[in-house]
Amino acid sequence: MDTQPHLPPRPDGLHPAPPIPPRPDAFAQEPVPGGAPPAATWSWYEALGIYILGFLVAGLATLPLIQVMEPDTDMTNITLTVVSAFAILAVLVVWLSIYHKGWVRIVRFPHKGQWGRQLGAGVVSGLILFPLITVVVGGILSVVLHAITGQEVQPPEQVGENLTTLGAVITIAYAFVLAPIGEELFFRGILFRTLRDRHGFWVGAVGSSFAFGLIHFIPGNAADAALLMIAMFFTGMGLCTIYDRRGTLAASIAAHVTFNVIGIVLIFGMR
Repeated sequence: MDTQPHLPPRPDGLHPAPPIPPRPDAFAQEPVPGGAPPAATWSWYEALGIYILGFLVAGLATLPLIQVMEPDTDMTNITLTVVSAFAILAVLVVWLSIYHKGWVRIVRFPHKGQWGRQLGAGVVSGLILFPLITVVVGGILSVVLHAITGQEVQPPEQVGENLTTLGAVITIAYAFVLAPIGEELFFRGILFRTLRDRHGFWVGAVGSSFAFGLIHFIPGNAADAALLMIAMFFTGMGLCTIYDRRGTLAASIAAHVTFNVIGIVLIFGMR
């Protein structure tokens, strides 16, 4: 039992009042050990410039493959996509490592002992996000676009129908590993973070999700392409929310992986 007398605070500050503990509902976000991460040290226009540079490097990296591979086949397309994604990811990591050496702490990965919890939370979030986007958002968008265009609208095919076994394996590896890591690093860890740190959550989420939707453009029917891009905009909004609330990029990566796993399983399962 505490026998120390509880002295009231004095005006001279020698016995200051003890701090009032926070209410249980004071943390809307996942608490981050060691305090909040530092603000992004890059600007949004620097980030976009580096991403465009990554596309240029990707174009140079794929030129030799374009010359030797059979043009316009599913195998060629997925191979070029993978090489391009690797090139863009490499440019981003090199840029961050040279000019923003504290980037790992800024984008925030889980501390030791937290990986399982954060990855699990991301998986659960992805399980919720997939039907929300595909059924609710996709259904509403299909009705609206049908009313505008007068034609049936459906998302364009993102996975080639004539893939070999090797092509299917490459597609799965890309969708389950490379795409979630590369896209989450840039659109959430880099672009969203710098916009959020300077202008708040909504500017960060809308700005990065708009860019996320644009990169999912697939040539073809305009209404179908719009359906996919708008759906990916709302997917980006969901991933920004997951990243922001969990406080770590691992959670949004896990959610993205889960989203893609469900999508790939359904695509291959219905063929």
